[in-house]
Amino acid sequence: MSENSERVLLHVKFLKDQIEPTVEGVRTGTSLRVVARTAPDGRVTVSGSVWRRVHRMRASGKVFYYWQTVQAFSLLRTKVGLVALRVLENDSRRNRTQHLFAGGEYQLAELLHELGNQALLRYEWDVIDLDVRVIEGPDFEGHGWREIQAQMNLIFQHLQGEALRLIGDLPVVNERFPLLEHVLPRRLGHSGQMHFLDAEDYKTVAENVFGKTRYRKPLAREIQRLAERMLTRADSRQSHDMSVLNWFRLFRGLVPIDWIIESMRRTESNHYISLRPAELVRARTLFRCVPRPILGRVLAQPVAQSVRIIGDTVRGLGNAYVQMRDLDLLPELIKVRGQRHIRSTQDLETLVRSIPETRVESRSVARSNQAISAMIDEVNALREMQSYNEQIARLDGRGLPTATWELWKNPEFRQAADELLVEYRRELMTAEQREREARAERYRQERLSREKKRAAWAADVAEKLDGMRVGGFQLVVARDADALARWGSQLNNCIAGYAHMLGLDIFVAVIDDADGRVRLNIEINYESGITQCLGTNNRDAVKELKKCSAQLVLDAITGNGIPVYEHALGLQQLALPVRDVVAA
Repeated sequence: MSENSERVLLHVKFLKDQIEPTVEGVRTGTSLRVVARTAPDGRVTVSGSVWRRVHRMRASGKVFYYWQTVQAFSLLRTKVGLVALRVLENDSRRNRTQHLFAGGEYQLAELLHELGNQALLRYEWDVIDLDVRVIEGPDFEGHGWREIQAQMNLIFQHLQGEALRLIGDLPVVNERFPLLEHVLPRRLGHSGQMHFLDAEDYKTVAENVFGKTRYRKPLAREIQRLAERMLTRADSRQSHDMSVLNWFRLFRGLVPIDWIIESMRRTESNHYISLRPAELVRARTLFRCVPRPILGRVLAQPVAQSVRIIGDTVRGLGNAYVQMRDLDLLPELIKVRGQRHIRSTQDLETLVRSIPETRVESRSVARSNQAISAMIDEVNALREMQSYNEQIARLDGRGLPTATWELWKNPEFRQAADELLVEYRRELMTAEQREREARAERYRQERLSREKKRAAWAADVAEKLDGMRVGGFQLVVARDADALARWGSQLNNCIAGYAHMLGLDIFVAVIDDADGRVRLNIEINYESGITQCLGTNNRDAVKELKKCSAQLVLDAITGNGIPVYEHALGLQQLALPVRDVVAA
């Protein structure tokens, strides 16, 4: 087997000699490189990228530069004989794929034209920066920008012809997709039309979607029905779209094939599936964590409704660069909640969103964010220093020298500078402004005093109630947000939304000693006392524990001097001590 070989088709590199770097950064050069690589199996890949050189200045005055990828592309013939053009945009981190067919050469021409504009340092106002030095490529010295653009157009026309010659003849649409009248080259995989590749009948399409071992004749009939409905749609976007097959394909191997057939029968026409390829992968990962009965309930709902809800759910899980929630926790949550309580796609979404957020970034994103954060902090500090120097100039010098970056990095100097400026601003304030500021400060101090008193009360009540046992139940006081999230997931309520009140209010779980399940959630407010006492799906305490047990729990809490709010939720049918009731 021969080794990979590489040949440079085009290399253009420009650099600017007159550099005036700023803290935000200025573009000082660009490079465009296109190469052809031949794989051991003989297939050729034409790939290229545009790089941009950026000069930046640190707050200390030190100048540095780096090369940044602007856009990259690859043109190759896949193993199934299609020609794919993939474009990666660095700014948006998006990867889009389109397929080239006979007559679609203009798609490659548009991409090369865009790369050429970037290589020429074209700005928004359609002016080419001529103050550059050519390192690689044609010499443009002495030419105007129109001549340069015309010469580059000729170069890219030659590059386009050479790339297509290396790739080979573009496939013909009607030959590769005999069952389809129209094909969407820019959305071939996303639209579901890739399943029709080289398919002479709908049996082959069904095998492409669900696999040969799962093929059933009703599958082919349903796909044919949806395809015929597709061709009669008036909507131009949906008249060429079979992305609904991507939705049913997500359940392949996870549920009996008869369930999928039944769901397809209930689908009157094809629906546009808005899930992107990466979102389809995350949806498949989600479904692998869900038991079969719940997937059956998802399939039983209308396709458009389920797709919209699942789409919102998987977008909350993160992306290829950042993971927001850990799906490994989902099976345990389903076990705690009980499969029979997850009756719809909406219930599944609620359960997934109850998983605590854990932002886990990829190494590349973490490094990038760390560098960006450091630069932003430095820019902000530099602006603060410049503002300080401007105010010092107006003060005509009051004991502090003009700040340099080395002085500004010293915390003692910055503290002294802040104190000086605060004193200076105070001198300039009118009597009314000073009174307003003093009133705001008094209010702040009073609020802090109230919160301190409230926190001391909460600590005292938590000490009394935490671990108390009442008639086969144990009272547990929440200490952190994870406990609230776990209780809210088990009882399907919104107690997790009260996490910001921890330490000021008391949140109690009534846990059954017999099986360890959370039966009730109780909220105790500093001013009002018991305001909520609710069970699963916000049921009243009597319905959850029976009247006798609920009364025992309530008496145990009020016995510690905790009153009951007049309009407390969930305490209907229970006897409330009159002296402990707080009026609204």
